[in-house]
Amino acid sequence: MPTNPALDLGTLRSDVEKSGSPWKIAYTSITALTEDERVVRLGVPLPPNPEELEKAGKALASSTQGISAIGVPASFDLRNVNGSNYSTPIEDQGGCGSCVAFGVVATIEGVTRYTRGTPNLPVDLSEAHLFYCYGKAAGATCGTGWMPAPALDAAKSSGIAFADYFPYTAGDQACNVNPDWPNHRARVTDWQNTTSNVALMKQDISTYGSVSACFYVYQDFFSYGGGIYRHVSGGLAGGHCVCLIGYDDSQGYWIAKNSWGTGWGEGGYFRIAYGECAIETWQTCGVLGTALRTWWPNQQVVGLWSNEADDNVWAYGATRGWLKLDGVAVATAQGVLEELASAKAGGRPVGVFEDGGVLQQAYVW
Repeated sequence: MPTNPALDLGTLRSDVEKSGSPWKIAYTSITALTEDERVVRLGVPLPPNPEELEKAGKALASSTQGISAIGVPASFDLRNVNGSNYSTPIEDQGGCGSCVAFGVVATIEGVTRYTRGTPNLPVDLSEAHLFYCYGKAAGATCGTGWMPAPALDAAKSSGIAFADYFPYTAGDQACNVNPDWPNHRARVTDWQNTTSNVALMKQDISTYGSVSACFYVYQDFFSYGGGIYRHVSGGLAGGHCVCLIGYDDSQGYWIAKNSWGTGWGEGGYFRIAYGECAIETWQTCGVLGTALRTWWPNQQVVGLWSNEADDNVWAYGATRGWLKLDGVAVATAQGVLEELASAKAGGRPVGVFEDGGVLQQAYVW
């Protein structure tokens, strides 16, 4: 679609003030770009009927389902769950329409931390692997963008490498992931489409930590500087994918994690009103669990647990949390348990290899 003429910030400021919308405009890292450069930072192909999905979203928001959901908390914020922050740091996709990779990876990372109760778990996954390998194989480029559903299918069937095995840089490139990545990756165990089901979206966010969502970006959104966003002025610029990490029924908004760096929005995050820009009715996806396969170095053993069952032995690492010892060979598990107990007593760190929640190997010094 053709790029719209850039908005005048003075006019936009006046429009926002006149509308009474509870958000403020700001000169951000995105408004510093040209309109063409801003549009490149989107990356979800628009559907053939954008106005219909947006109309459905507004209707949904005006219904009871769009305001509250039975059986879930009235508010949730992954950045503050009983004082703990389970969200991973804000990223910057740069000049590439790879937002789907960032929205999906942020969702997987949030689910990984929250479902394990490990806010400090160093889970930093490779957006480059997801976009430049799986996306590229499916025909996605920085110019075309992608969609969350096939990205999640790839994350479920094969998994995504940790970021140090394929660091992200913006720009179409070869799939240059470390060949050892299957031993250093996260895999989605299952996911579900939650589109237009607000109750299920909130259930997945409050149960698993986050969901991915697509929405329409209008030109005024580039100048968002805080508050609860509602579209005021400017043309449709394109589609975008983000990670929803919370919501608030009392004020009627979603909390979203963007991928435009910390110099935009509320430190990289934004709040968007229920029913705005097809945020619920285009494509939202919930991740229902993750499995990890990787080494965790320098783990401090702070807890051990077992009972009368020979194969029911668990160890708790200060950063990783609980892992079950591989119980295939009881004698081996017993030997590892004794080594871990010795390390715990001596305050010595250990290195452990996890595969799907099972501790398979350990280095004890």
